[in-house]
Order: sequence, then C-alpha cells, then structure tokens
Amino acid sequence: MTYALGELKTAADTMRVLRGQVEERLGPISDEALAKRLDISAGALRSYAMGRTMIKPAVLRALAELAGVQVSRVYAEMGWLPRHEVSALRQSDLPEQLRAATTAVARLSESLDGLVSQDTGRAALLAAGAVLGDERAATRFEVRLRALRSGARCPAPTTLVAEFTPDDNARPLTADTLTDRALAVGLQPVSETPRDTDGSDTTNSRHRLFQAELEVVTAEALSRAGDCSWQGEPGTTLWQPVCRRWPTHLLVQHVLTGQPFADRLPWLSNDGLPVVVIGADYSIGPTAALLARALGWRFVPVSSATAFDSGRLVRSQSLAQATRRRQGWSAAARRAGALAEPAAPWPVVMLVRPYVFGDQDAHDTATRHLLRDVRARIVYARPSPVHLDWWARRRRLTARGTQPAEAWKADILGALTRVEEVLAERSAALGPDHDLRLRLAPPSPSPDAADPLLPDALTDSHFDAAALCLRWLDRVANTGRPSLLRELRPSALRDHLPRTDASGGTVTRW
Repeated sequence: MTYALGELKTAADTMRVLRGQVEERLGPISDEALAKRLDISAGALRSYAMGRTMIKPAVLRALAELAGVQVSRVYAEMGWLPRHEVSALRQSDLPEQLRAATTAVARLSESLDGLVSQDTGRAALLAAGAVLGDERAATRFEVRLRALRSGARCPAPTTLVAEFTPDDNARPLTADTLTDRALAVGLQPVSETPRDTDGSDTTNSRHRLFQAELEVVTAEALSRAGDCSWQGEPGTTLWQPVCRRWPTHLLVQHVLTGQPFADRLPWLSNDGLPVVVIGADYSIGPTAALLARALGWRFVPVSSATAFDSGRLVRSQSLAQATRRRQGWSAAARRAGALAEPAAPWPVVMLVRPYVFGDQDAHDTATRHLLRDVRARIVYARPSPVHLDWWARRRRLTARGTQPAEAWKADILGALTRVEEVLAERSAALGPDHDLRLRLAPPSPSPDAADPLLPDALTDSHFDAAALCLRWLDRVANTGRPSLLRELRPSALRDHLPRTDASGGTVTRW
C-alpha cells in the first residue's frame, strides 16, 4: 500500500509527540532502547520517525500505551478511527482558564517554527499546567503564555515566559499555611513578612506570599523542567515591557539552552567524540543546542544537578556550596572520559558555562585539568567587551542585590582567560584543529540592556557560529564521507543555514 506524503508526515509527527510523552514519564531514551520496548528494530523506528514508511498499528498502540495515552484517541488523530467514536473530554469539567490555556499552548507551540515544542521551553508549559490543574490555584491566578523572538537573518523564538497574575479578589495565603505546603514538597519554610504601620500588607509582602504559593504549586512540575528562573519582583524592571502588570510573577526559560533533549537519528562522526561548548546566553550558549538538534545528538546543558548513572543522564541534588558549581562538570567530564582512554562513541553536545573554570577555591586546578584531558572536541568563543558590558548591565535589572557589573565582568574575564590557557595546552598537544576557538565581533548597534528581547545580532551570531561548527566537524570528523551539510536532521539550523554569514562579520576563528 502506498501513502501520501501528508499521511506519512502525520504519522511521523504523532510519533514525535508520543515519544516526547514517553520521555516525560521515563526520562530520555535512545532509539535502540525505545525500539526494544516496541519490539521492532532501531532501523524501523528511524524509518517511521523520518516519515519514510508508515508505522504499523500494533507499534503505534505499543507506543501510545508506553506514553500513557488513550490508544483510541491516537488512532482518531491518525484518521484510523472516526472521531465521533471517541468519547470527548467533558469540557464542562474544565475551568475556563484551563480551556483558554489549552488554546494558548497550541498557538504557542505553532509559533516555534520548526523547534520541537515538547523539547523546548518546557518550564512555562509545565508551570501553567500545574497552576491550572490545581483546583485552588486555578481560581486565584490568571495565566498568560508568550514566546519572545529575535534574529534578523535567522529569526527564531528565544524565550518562553509564563505570567501568573493574582486575581483582584485573591488574598495571599498565610506564611504558616504556605510553610506546611512548602515542607510537604521539599521546599524551605516561608518566613513571616513585614507589615505597614497600620497592619496592612506591603506590596513586597503580598508579592512574596503569592510567589511562595506559586513555587509550592509548581515545585513538582519544575523539578523536570530544566534551567528556568522566576522574575518580576518589586525593584526590578527588565521584563516589565512584556507583562500585563508590574510587579508580577513571571517564569522565564530560554527556548534552546534551558532544557536537555535526547538524541534523534544521530549522525555518527569518524571519531565518536562528544562536543563540549563553553558558552552562555551572552556568547554561544544557544549554538550548542542548535548544533545538537542539527546533528540529531543528545543535548546536555551542564548544571549543578547534572549526573550520570550507568552512562544515563539523571538529575541529582547539589552538593555543598563549595563544590556546587563543579559538580555537574565533573560528572560530565568523567562520563566522557580522558583522551588517553578508549571509549564507545558518545553523540552528545554539552554546554558548560565559563564561570565553572574561574578562580574560586582549592578545586580550581582539578576542574581545569578535567577540561584539559576530557575526551571531547571543545568549542569556545571569546565574547567582545560589548557583549559582556550588555549582559552585566542586564543582570542588574533582573534581581535586587545582584553582583555589581564591574565585579561580574572581572570574574568572567578571569574565567575566560583560564579556559584559553587550557585550550592553548590542548592545541599544543593535539594540534590546532582538534578544538575550535572563535571570537565574537561586537554587535551593531550596541544592544539595549533594558530590552527583554535578545538582540537580533546576537541570535544571528548563534546560527553563524553553529554553521562554522558544522563546517569544522565536516573537515575534522567526517573525512572520506559525503558532506555533513547534506546529512543534517530537520532543525532550525538546517532551515537557516543558507542565511548564515560566513564572512566573519559576527564570528571568526582565532
């Protein structure tokens, strides 16, 4: 039997969504492991996922059951079962906000333009679902979801936000009530808040109590949401232009760097080495996720909670403050192994923040030795002074009591210098092409630190740097084979590759 392209695409899209739901329940899972659970070959799984062949009903049933989804609904979505034969969700059982949020989530997902929505910006969606799924909180907060975009040549969604606005008639819960609930989900007790002289709540105290309630309600959901942050406290201003009310309760997550994702039909290099990208949102952090998606590799943004169990990525509790910044990097480096050690191919792109390698304590030397010896290819970019100045001023607008801009820049410059010293050692030992060192040109015009949107020039440079990485990998890890640029997986980078700038206008090698 032959199938139209539209039918094959529907099947592939359905598989992608179901796989995301499987990973929501079980954690990241490789093609081989998923194929084994479905009792099919990894080759057949990839053929279904790429839309080359039609998935068999028995396989789709097994995948739906693994995802915890009603099989009849999946069959109806595929057109294999009349929709009127599937019992509809009783809309009268849903609060009005939840119905509105369902529509908002659908529209938000459509706005991602090729970025797989179940793998990106998950924090906003999970938090919205947690609040609107809580019988009490759903009546106390209005929820608004929004995707922020940037990029001139390579436009893309960069940040997803969820704004939670207390209802005008809602009163804050007491600190005692919130403490009981906080302790039940593993959070710290909620302290009493100051009052005005007449005994009424201050703006700050109301904000803190509503914020504590939201953190309690979303705690379990956000435990699997990756890196995100609460913004909108009194005295800050950065996110005010994108909010309905200020101060507010705003959950923010970078679309690309905030959430790890599993490999999808990974391209296999000649040497099997993972890639370590040293960068942040103000430099080439998003480049790591763009590269991973285009290669079909796993993406691991290394944090204090990063850990591996028998080679599988898991989430751990942070250790003592003195070792917190080192913990995730140490686990990732040891999983990759040392250059002198044989190891199986590991198609992973890891993102490590530069501050990890700065001068901090007695662990500095050991941390940098792990970087010197790690069995991986390293990609690093030195941001311009304009990049650092913009980010330092932006940080000051997001939280009260943030480190002064000049002190932060001094710390980061020290960390960048230490990374460059290690890379010089590696270049001398391994050759100048083993790792990739880049330099970012100052963005033009100079970015406005008070604008919550990322500068167009910065987002374009993320794509430009990713394109440089692809051409470098094609040369050093794809010898004797067809061009890597013809093997890219469906991704934003593949779509925007013809519009990237290879002239050195935004990023160059050094």
